[in-house]
Amino acid sequence: MQPIPHRLLPVKRAIQATTTRRLVAAAVGLAVIGVTTMVFGRQIAGSEADAAPQATPSVQADTTGVTVGLVAPLSMPFARSIAATGTVMARDELIIGSDASGVRLTDVLVEVGAQVQRGQLLARADDALLRAELAQREAAVRQAQAELAQAQDYLERAERVVDAGVYSAEVLQTRRHNAMATQAKLELAQAQRRELEVRIAQTRVLAPSAGVISKKLATVGQVVQPGSELFRLIKDGQLEWMAELPAHSMTQVQPGASVRVRLDGTAPIDATVRLVAPTLDANTRNGLVHVALPRSAAMKAGTHANGEILIQQVQGIALPEAAVLTRDGYPFVFVVSADHVAHMKRIETGMRLRGLVEVTAGLAPSDQVVGIGAGFVKDGERVRIASTPAPQVAQQ
Repeated sequence: MQPIPHRLLPVKRAIQATTTRRLVAAAVGLAVIGVTTMVFGRQIAGSEADAAPQATPSVQADTTGVTVGLVAPLSMPFARSIAATGTVMARDELIIGSDASGVRLTDVLVEVGAQVQRGQLLARADDALLRAELAQREAAVRQAQAELAQAQDYLERAERVVDAGVYSAEVLQTRRHNAMATQAKLELAQAQRRELEVRIAQTRVLAPSAGVISKKLATVGQVVQPGSELFRLIKDGQLEWMAELPAHSMTQVQPGASVRVRLDGTAPIDATVRLVAPTLDANTRNGLVHVALPRSAAMKAGTHANGEILIQQVQGIALPEAAVLTRDGYPFVFVVSADHVAHMKRIETGMRLRGLVEVTAGLAPSDQVVGIGAGFVKDGERVRIASTPAPQVAQQ
């Protein structure tokens, strides 16, 4: 590096002096700015410290509390029942046949579903041959009656003159025997006539009771044989529901208990237990409960139906469904204490009826339960009580 010429030294000193003055001015400016910043910082901190005591804890609590409506447990009766399934069947289904032999049906007068009365003619068979035989039996009866009259006349004549010695004792005894024989002959002819009348009556198939024809096997031209089935009749049109229950439930059901039977998509039908079967099925270990259905029930034999058998009526407490929540598969409610703090309480539920849930355990009748807004409440949280109480579900 070459030294600076002597003539340039004053210029160098002037430049150095100017630079020094500029650095001093910059340092003074920075110092002033720093002092100003500290002063304003202290003022702002002081104003924030003065403003902080104006907020109170009570105002914060009021702004964070959830407003809820309370409900009281409702006391109401609940019916304990047993659910069952079964088949609708005829209470008494009569098999109708004929004891006639070798006769051919000429008329079948009813169809399946027909309402019939006791003694109504259902079918008729050809009885022409039997009526011809009946005419012969009636002639034999009249002949026997004539022979009996003659024998009695002979006997009376002999008895009137027995003391005169006209007839011997042997003749008198013979006439008595003849009169007895002709009497027996008449009785035989009358019995044979009655037999034919019965056989002719058997060609008429009559309804043994009022009811509904459920099955028809009779056809025109069919040759009837003794014991052959021609019709089936639901006696008095009476149906019953055969409810199938396990052994432990059978012991809880008593005759006369109320039952509600329902089909899919229809209104339930009120019925009554007629009898409880005394035995169980050896294979299924289930028993049958015979439930008498009203005649107005719109059901058909063979229909599968569900129902509930009432076994007990108890008084319990209930809550609206909106007040009962579920967590991890268990029902619970929020009970509000006197200091307006909500506490989660696990309960046990039973039946559900008309928007109400039966509470079987875990709740006292005097508890105040969160109804409206229960889904927004947390356990241990302070809540605000709405001035208007939550609506109750009316007991029906």
